[in-house]
Amino acid sequence: MKIRNFRFLPLLGLASLISLNAAATTVEHKPTDQIIIQFDSANVEGNSKARTLSTRINRKLVFVRKTSQGAYVFKLPARENFASLKNYLKVLKAVSGIKHAEADQMMFAIDDLAIPPVEGIVGAQKPIYDLQWHYFEPAGGMNADGAWSQLDSSDSVVNVAVLDTGITAHPDLDGNIISGTDMITAKSISNDGDGRDADPSDPGDWVSRGECYLGSPASNSSWHGTHVSGTISAFTNNSTGVAGVGYNKINIVPVRILGKCGGYTSDIADAIVWAATGADNPNKAQVINMSIGGAGSCNAIYQQAIDTAVAAGTTIVVAAGNSDDDAANYTPASCDNVISVAATNRAGGRSYYSNYGDVVDIAAPGGETNSGARNGILSTLNEGTTAPEAPTYAYYQGTSMATPHVAAVAGLLYVKKPSITPAEVKAVLTSSAREFPAQCVQCGSGILDAGAAIAALEGSTTPTAPDAPSNFNASSGAGTVSLSWTDQSSNETGFYLEKRRKFAGQWGAYRSVVTAAADSTTYQDSVFGGSYQYRIRSQNSAGVSAWVMSAEVTVLRN
Repeated sequence: MKIRNFRFLPLLGLASLISLNAAATTVEHKPTDQIIIQFDSANVEGNSKARTLSTRINRKLVFVRKTSQGAYVFKLPARENFASLKNYLKVLKAVSGIKHAEADQMMFAIDDLAIPPVEGIVGAQKPIYDLQWHYFEPAGGMNADGAWSQLDSSDSVVNVAVLDTGITAHPDLDGNIISGTDMITAKSISNDGDGRDADPSDPGDWVSRGECYLGSPASNSSWHGTHVSGTISAFTNNSTGVAGVGYNKINIVPVRILGKCGGYTSDIADAIVWAATGADNPNKAQVINMSIGGAGSCNAIYQQAIDTAVAAGTTIVVAAGNSDDDAANYTPASCDNVISVAATNRAGGRSYYSNYGDVVDIAAPGGETNSGARNGILSTLNEGTTAPEAPTYAYYQGTSMATPHVAAVAGLLYVKKPSITPAEVKAVLTSSAREFPAQCVQCGSGILDAGAAIAALEGSTTPTAPDAPSNFNASSGAGTVSLSWTDQSSNETGFYLEKRRKFAGQWGAYRSVVTAAADSTTYQDSVFGGSYQYRIRSQNSAGVSAWVMSAEVTVLRN
């Protein structure tokens, strides 16, 4: 296995399906060739209605299927722009016996993802948790360790359904994947030669130029569902690869809804209902992750499906979108009864692409790869450009990446309290979120804090932030620096170290988390020759102490 350099081209479509980078604020609906109609009567003959309604709009309609919520899907001869569709819908809504009519919206990915090599990794033989800053760093992290320390071996395992592109084989993930389904109806986008079936494998979602709509560019396969699933439930503490927030307490139920050019709203709504209540689903989900989105406010078919799932006790976590715009203009971010998630960067401020607004409930790390690939979110992936090849790891950015952090912590709340309700999950997550250390206007209640959320659920007292260490000293040897300090607190969970070379403007080229073990602590760093300065602070689930600086130290080459 290898980790390669390549870059996905934007599909110039709707808001966040796959870790988006769009800066424009124009809400743009893309062409579709299907319409969803809800009739007053629950028993309508679809083919007959297709013939009757075709004469109303002067376009031939073909009956496709009835959805799980009782709506009817009809196909047009070809994809048409949204202006034309609005005219058809206006006519159809005036027809007696039609409760509502809406576009069966296709959701396109806008993707611009940097996938650099991870130096020092040979296959998957080395743990790379140290690169997952989004779990542990005091500024931009979500305090995963604080939650993990509160888990017990006797805790139950729960299911999180990932509604996405499906799943690819990955040794750091396979053992936490259980049976799911493929909900894509149309063979034209399924890319696996058939319609719906019980196989959620991701065959790839690459497209050729003009394949999705007139002028759409080519794009490689994204393996988006595999990346999202890794954040939730990659094997943790196994001395290999990345860690998942679920800490081996969450099973992934992969539900494939996105193929070539995205997925239809009607399929996605059915997938929500199946994941929560499906009669043929042996692995009903306590949480649904939807790192997807499209233009427009929440439509009826989405809301009906969401309400059905939530009534069954399932929490739904959705991406706010990546258009640097008000999330109220996007769906399902604007739907009721969901947890809508904005993205933050490594400094704890709003990621430049993230949507915002009153409908956003909470923020979580989504990264910013434009300031360096390692400032993105590292997770599991596949290295194929079209069809699946070898497993790998990659950095992505987006509200698509922020959402699974929240979904995983929601899952851990079900682990600790199986009877918890979706309303309680939302209240615990939002009330325990910590304040933003950098600017994030209208990003919800704060940054996700996993440790504080579990503590709040357990009725524990969240500790106060620790005091800063004292007597911080650095001494040099040949190719080494020995650091020592005195612990001034009894409630820290560890220390956070950073260093910089002399005259460097930024910290963070090196960092290490040191577990608290004694009142006096030491640490040894191997370095090249040169002059360095170090800084340290204490941390726990409540926050961090002030930085304490070392004197400059000069190191000879070993």
